[in-house]
Amino acid sequence: AAAGMRGDDARARVCVVQTDPTRAETVAENVARVDARVRAALTRDRGVGMVVCPELGFSRYALRDEEDARAVAREGAVALDWAREIAMTYDTHVAVGHAIEATSGELFNSQTVFAPDGDVAHRYDKSHLYFMDEAWAVEGRRGFEVITLAMKCFVRGAGSAYAEVVRDVKCVSAICMDINPYKFEAPWTDFELANACVGSDLILFSSAWTSAHPDDPEEIKRKPVDFGETVSYWMARLEPLLGNPDAPHFVCANRIGVENDIQFTGCSCVVDLRHRIPRLMLGVREREETAPSCWIELGRASDDDDDEENDARGEQNHSDTQ
Repeated sequence: AAAGMRGDDARARVCVVQTDPTRAETVAENVARVDARVRAALTRDRGVGMVVCPELGFSRYALRDEEDARAVAREGAVALDWAREIAMTYDTHVAVGHAIEATSGELFNSQTVFAPDGDVAHRYDKSHLYFMDEAWAVEGRRGFEVITLAMKCFVRGAGSAYAEVVRDVKCVSAICMDINPYKFEAPWTDFELANACVGSDLILFSSAWTSAHPDDPEEIKRKPVDFGETVSYWMARLEPLLGNPDAPHFVCANRIGVENDIQFTGCSCVVDLRHRIPRLMLGVREREETAPSCWIELGRASDDDDDEENDARGEQNHSDTQ
């Protein structure tokens, strides 16, 4: 169980899918390979209510232009069909990152959340485009939204047993660059995403986070990924939420692999932001495809359980792939 769990609170199980789309040429091949791992994880870790996948998690990230992106968007239908099937088969929500061509012909870098009945519960279009997105994508117009999902959770029943229930869970979708200042030009202290997540329970973060910029020197590009440094940066960008007992959990699925000499960092994680010292509930240090899950407590945090051993900003982080 998640640390600090109290008997009168609901808890949920969340899963992050870490993918390496550079391993195959097509979306279909990547989906087929990851599918077996995800199904095994969801069969082993029963009770998962939310699965989060990376940004463009089954295709190339570096799309050259609109024509290239349109082809990837058409091919990406396979990943959407897969996510819908996983949601229905395992009675869970699935958030998947993909490119999409709107009826207007505009292209968006999106995250779609499927409900357990296979319906689209929400589609979010990336608000803060990275410079590489600007070659093909249109900025999302609706910004960050708190949406309510009827999500599978568990509450303590008689004795120590937990009973399955459906609870309204408030979620905010976000994609990679969204956590940064807008265009890297807005003031750091605007904290656009963090401020939009006040009052939510989960941040559904699909990411293609890299360890270097294309213009960086080779020694920077080749530098090994530092898990603590990566997660600490995300925590710094969510600073206004830290220590608020009603803050959400940060549920991050990130890619691995190398494209155009740039490393994707992985470091997929689940972090409880409700404590002054943000608590790492799950962290993937290994550079491998994986689909770990963990229990999280929903609702207001206790006042007395700051825990430096599990500080998501420190080197004492532990990897928890329960």
